[in-house]
Amino acid sequence: MGTVELRDVTVNLRFFRLGPITTVFNSRSYNVVLGPTGSGKSTLLKVIAGLYNVSSGRVFIDGEDVTEIPPEARDISYVPQGYAVFDHMSVYENIEYGLRFRGVPSGERRRLVEEIAKDLDIKHLLGRKAVNLSGGEQQRVALARALVVRPKVLLLDEPLSMLDRVTRERIIPLLKELPRRYETTVIHVTHDWDEAYSLADKVFIMNMGRVIEEGDPAQIFERPRSVFTAQFLGFQNVIRGVAEMTGDGSIIMVGNIEFHSNEAASGGVYVCIRPEWIEVFKDDDVHAPIGDNVFRGVVNEVIRTRVGYQALVSLENNLTLTVLSRIPLSPGDEVIIRVPKGNVHVIVE
Repeated sequence: MGTVELRDVTVNLRFFRLGPITTVFNSRSYNVVLGPTGSGKSTLLKVIAGLYNVSSGRVFIDGEDVTEIPPEARDISYVPQGYAVFDHMSVYENIEYGLRFRGVPSGERRRLVEEIAKDLDIKHLLGRKAVNLSGGEQQRVALARALVVRPKVLLLDEPLSMLDRVTRERIIPLLKELPRRYETTVIHVTHDWDEAYSLADKVFIMNMGRVIEEGDPAQIFERPRSVFTAQFLGFQNVIRGVAEMTGDGSIIMVGNIEFHSNEAASGGVYVCIRPEWIEVFKDDDVHAPIGDNVFRGVVNEVIRTRVGYQALVSLENNLTLTVLSRIPLSPGDEVIIRVPKGNVHVIVE
C-alpha cells in the first residue's frame, strides 16, 4: 500500500526543468528528499500530488498509472510549507474539512476527528480558532487534517522549517511513527541534514532538478557516491588526488602527501573526510600518534561551536584541512592530526 514510482518523469516549467527522474518510494516507509534551495524538491512533491502536469514520463501509485488522474482522486494528502491551516475555522473544522469534502456522514466525521486529535495530542484544541495557535499546534492540526482521511501517501513540504528547535525535537518522534501507525508512505522534503538523518528510511539527494543519489542514511551521510553529495552533507574536506590500489585498500597522493584508505580505488579520485573524523593532538602531547595519515600542521583559524573547536589546519604543500577538535585551539598552535584509514572516503572521478 502506497508505493510511488516515477518512470522517466520530466516537467518543463517556465524557468526550471525537473527530471528526468526514475525512482521508487517504497510502501509504508519514511522517505526524505534532501537538497539545496531551488533543486526541485517541492516541484517533485507537486508532481506526485498531481498539482503539476508532467511533460513526459509516468507516475504510478501501487502499480496504477495516475499520471492523468486529478489530485483529489490519487488518495494522497499534501501538507504544504506553512501548513495552510484555515485561520477562520476552528481546529475541529480544519481537521473535518477533508472528510466533509468526501461526503463522510457527520457522526463518523466526529468520531474520526476526535480519534486523530487524541492521537496527535490536540483534542483539547478542537474548539479553538486556528488563528490563535502556536506554530507547533498548527503543524499538528495540518498533520491531523492530512491523516484523518487515511491517505496511501502523505507529502510533507518542509514541515519543520517554521518551528523552533525544542518544538522540532518534540515533533520528530511523532513523524517517525507515521508510516507504521497510519499505514502510509511519507515523502518529506527538507534541506536540513539532521531531519533527514533522524527520520529517513531512505534519503534522496536532489540537485538541479535531478535525483542524483539515493540510499539509506548511513550510506548517504558516511559514504556518498558523488562529490556534490559529499560537499552538501558536510564533508568540508574534499580534495582531489591520484589513487593507487594496495593489498588492503589504496594510497592517494595529494601533492607530496599520502592518504591511506581502506577503500580500493585507482586513478583520479576525491578524498572526502568529515572534520569530526580527524583526531587532533597538541604538538607536545606524549600520546600523539605516529604512522599512516599522521600529519603536523599549524592552526590558522578557529570557530568555537557547541560540540568543539572547528579549525583550519595548514599542512605542508599548502594543503588545508578543516578539523573539529574537543581540545581548545588557538591560531598559531602547532598540532598533530591523524585520520584513521577507515575515515578516508574515496570517490572516483
